This record gives sequence, C-alpha cells and structure tokens, in this order.
Amino acid sequence: MRIEARFDEKELKKLTKVLKKAPEECRKGLSSAINRSVKTTNTAMQRAVTTRYNIKKGALNGGDSFKSDSSNNLVKPILSTPAKLQGGIEVRGTRLSLVAARGMITPKEPKSHKGKTMRQIKRMAYPSVKVVKGQKTRYPHAFVARGKGGTVGLFSRQRGRRTIEMQRTLSPANMVRETSVVNATQTAAREALEKNVAHEIEYRMGRLAK
Repeated sequence: MRIEARFDEKELKKLTKVLKKAPEECRKGLSSAINRSVKTTNTAMQRAVTTRYNIKKGALNGGDSFKSDSSNNLVKPILSTPAKLQGGIEVRGTRLSLVAARGMITPKEPKSHKGKTMRQIKRMAYPSVKVVKGQKTRYPHAFVARGKGGTVGLFSRQRGRRTIEMQRTLSPANMVRETSVVNATQTAAREALEKNVAHEIEYRMGRLAK
C-alpha cells in the first residue's frame, strides 16, 4: 500500500513567494527587534545607575539645568537599520561637575561667615559629597560657593594659586562600568533581544503566509 501526499499547486506558489520575501522581512524584523531592545536596555541601564548613584535621570542625561555643561547629552541610543543590523548605547561626557543642582553636595547653598566669630566658623560642618547612595564623604579643604553665572557648586583652592576650581566626580561612562550596572544592563539586553526577535519573526512570517 502506498500513500501519496501532494502539494496544492496554488499553495506551493504561495510558499515560494513567502520564501523569496523571507530574507528581506527577517532583516526588517531583526532591525525592529534590535531597536526595541536598545530602548528597553537604555531604560534598564539608567535605572541601575540612578539606583546605585545619587543622581537623577534628568541630570544623567544633561537636562535643561545643565545646558552649559560640556558633558550635556550624555546617553545616546544608536538604532539599527535593515541594512546595518547593529544597535547600542553611547555613553560619553567628562567627569560631572559637583553643582548643587545635581543633589550630590551638602550644603546646597553657600554658608555665610558674616557676623560669626572664628571659633564659630571653625565649628561649622565641612561640606560633604554623596555620589554613591548611602556613602558620604566630607571635604575639609573645599567649600560651597556661587561661581560664574550664579552656579552653586563645591570649590577648592589649589596651593600656590589664587583661582578656585569646581570639584568633579565620576563621569557617566565610569558609572555604567560599575559591576552591578553592567550586570543589570547585560541581563536586560539579553532578555529583551530574545523576546523581541521571537516576536518579530513570528509576526512577520505569519503576515507573509496570509
């Protein structure tokens, strides 16, 4: 006994048409999956940074309060195209200046010495910096002052110089290299890409088969 199975000629033509279009649709699907994954990973990375470090998302991105800062526009997603199936997140910028607007320094306003005795001045608390949440560092040789343009920040005077300089902390690139941030970012990227690729391929192949 012989059992034969034959393809319907119309269905065969449809399948041939689908297979011809499949590579192009797959590239579009992969590009879309990569871009969605980049956005998800970017959100996870910034959440990990703001969880560990005493910095807000707006400050990390160089928001409106930091237009004059040379480290503005710090986090930039790089999106994929069907022709170039690559995506990523560019993190750049110089070490962040310790300005009061970033919420890392205490006090947030300059303390006046006017009307105080030398004894009272010496008993005033040193300014402190909290970059990592839960970790505070005191700066006995620095002071909070109002600089050019009215910006309040942490300054210090170097020996042998009359000029004062604003103190700086980690750069955004330093922050995202921290182990807990790297682990959270890699996990988010892997899970997002696996989920989005499966969804896109299933969706596009299903659409072609109709």
